[in-house]
Amino acid sequence: MRWLSILSLVLSLLAADHAVSSGKIPSYVSPCKRNSDDLNQCIVNAWEALRPKMGEGIPKLKIPPLEPFSIPETSIDRRTDSLDVKATMTQLAIMGVNSVIFSKLNVNLTDLSGSVSLAFADLNVTTLYVMDAMLMKIVPMKGQGKFNGTLNDIKVNVTGRAELSPKNERGNSYLKLVEIKFKGFISDARGRLVDTTNNPENKIFAETANMFYDNNRRGVLDILTPFIEEFCESLVLELANQILSTVPFEEMFIEAVSKEPLKKSNNITS
Repeated sequence: MRWLSILSLVLSLLAADHAVSSGKIPSYVSPCKRNSDDLNQCIVNAWEALRPKMGEGIPKLKIPPLEPFSIPETSIDRRTDSLDVKATMTQLAIMGVNSVIFSKLNVNLTDLSGSVSLAFADLNVTTLYVMDAMLMKIVPMKGQGKFNGTLNDIKVNVTGRAELSPKNERGNSYLKLVEIKFKGFISDARGRLVDTTNNPENKIFAETANMFYDNNRRGVLDILTPFIEEFCESLVLELANQILSTVPFEEMFIEAVSKEPLKKSNNITS
């Protein structure tokens, strides 16, 4: 879930700078200049200016609704010593994304790298699932049904790096996100698997998994966190690059124009 705030920040920055360069500057956009003395604060200000409109989305700027943020379908297929899971989730909806708080933002346009710290008070998650999993080699989780849960007090540190493509025949180059890493901590989370197969055995699996989680929340969260981080990383790479490929880098960050008059030289040469 944590990738959503990074994606929404990318979307808001692209939208702001594209609107400025196109001469269509909405009243709620605060543009950033490429050589600004305080680029990081300008980016935060741009986000805050867009935040009131982000909940419902901004179709003209190709920004999807964030409240809730919806993913029609996604899947997980991973095997480790602590978790073996194959699952498909549909109608995934996440509430609370737009409440993200940014801090320690650092964007470097010289080497196209950046980092940011994120915080969420709560994220509410609902989804339909089809799952065949084994937790810690002792707790089977099988069946299909509904999941409803809340993640509390989430802290995330994110780092990323991009590359700039060669200029095309129109003189435009494009950013491509080539690396992104998440390191997060979820203070607590509560949720329920509700099996809907009408299969007594699968219902028992769901109830057993719920009971095990209730009694071992911290340990299970520590096991699940690396999976969530990797899942978020792959989603951000895919979705962010779809967006980055549509807007030239030259339009994303505009050059500042000096307002100081040119000074005449007092030197005289013979």
